[in-house]
Amino acid sequence: MRYVKRAILALALSLMPLNGCTKGVSDGLCLTVTDYSLADQRAVADELAALGAQSKTGTFMADYGRLRDEARALCAIH
Repeated sequence: MRYVKRAILALALSLMPLNGCTKGVSDGLCLTVTDYSLADQRAVADELAALGAQSKTGTFMADYGRLRDEARALCAIH
């Protein structure tokens, strides 16, 4: 259970500062990253917590968060 709480906290923290690197059409290298409201981020964190430690959804969400981080990092270069 402790792992789940840490994973959810990490996911919530990684989702909170999500500011898209572009607004609108991608320039080919810079992907558009969707912004989510704080309320939506909290709702998702609550839903993930309810799924429990055996849920694969948390793993998928963590991977999605890493992809978003990579997209923002790529955009920061350009």
